[in-house]
Amino acid sequence: MLHTLPMAQKEYTVCRNYTHHVRNEKPMSVLENGYPVGAPRKIYMWRDHRVAYYTAGTGPAVLLVHSINAAASSFEMRRPFAALRADHRVFALDFLGFGGSDHPQRVYNADDYTALIGDFTRDVVGTGTAVIASSLGAAYTIRAAARDTSRFGPLVLICPTGVRDLAQPQQAGWTYDILAGPLGDLIFRGLASRPSIAYFLRAQSYYDPAIVDEALIEGFHRAAYQAGAKWAPICFLTGLLNCNVRDDFAQLQQPVLLVWGRHAELTPLRRADAFLARNPRARLAVIEKARLSVQDERPDEFMRLVQEFLASTHAVSP
Repeated sequence: MLHTLPMAQKEYTVCRNYTHHVRNEKPMSVLENGYPVGAPRKIYMWRDHRVAYYTAGTGPAVLLVHSINAAASSFEMRRPFAALRADHRVFALDFLGFGGSDHPQRVYNADDYTALIGDFTRDVVGTGTAVIASSLGAAYTIRAAARDTSRFGPLVLICPTGVRDLAQPQQAGWTYDILAGPLGDLIFRGLASRPSIAYFLRAQSYYDPAIVDEALIEGFHRAAYQAGAKWAPICFLTGLLNCNVRDDFAQLQQPVLLVWGRHAELTPLRRADAFLARNPRARLAVIEKARLSVQDERPDEFMRLVQEFLASTHAVSP
């Protein structure tokens, strides 16, 4: 059931009391099929670089967009991918510089990923696609949808940034120069090490640290343990990938569902107020006992919200 509770003078949708719990499920490991999700890698050529994507299923299209961190990839979207493929044509994308895509040495910025989402949707997925996106990936999706209002359908945004958090893009300076050198190699190797990944997942991504087992750690580590894997993450660390979507979010006309883990700390639940103030048409769903990786930690609750939301938007569409 969905319940509404008053919080900060607004109506927040809270998802709770489901029978199934993630801790009783077998972890979905990247090692089971050799790919981050349950489908083989395909290649989309974009600006002379190979961008990896994965697709399966038939039906209305849904695009999955991952977050940004030192070990980011579509691996974090493997549970929605598996759930949606039964009755949707589902696509999962690895951003340039992450996962199975090329890792060119260059200075990345938010416009790169905004353009990639728009171009990939136009060339591969098709007009009117629904999108499920996380964190900074959600910010890039918001901007892409605002720039081309006819290309994107309903949006599900998981702990999005860009209104208050990670909203001010920076310029490449001395910090970037340091990280681009040998010292940056050492720092990135530390951030992308299994102990560091395990610490971040337990401290920030997942509410229940017991969920973070060796299979989960390995899935994230594999995404980061590649030649050239530092170039995009160091742009994130130095603020080059920040993206201000205050005006973009206000322009969105399609249905929008914000999904927050109750216990998220890096992008806390109170940040939802700023999004709702910018676009009162958006809805907010809060999932208990979850942090940033709500789609992975509470997949049953998350997918029920998504399926109800997509069904409702289809029912009201002309």
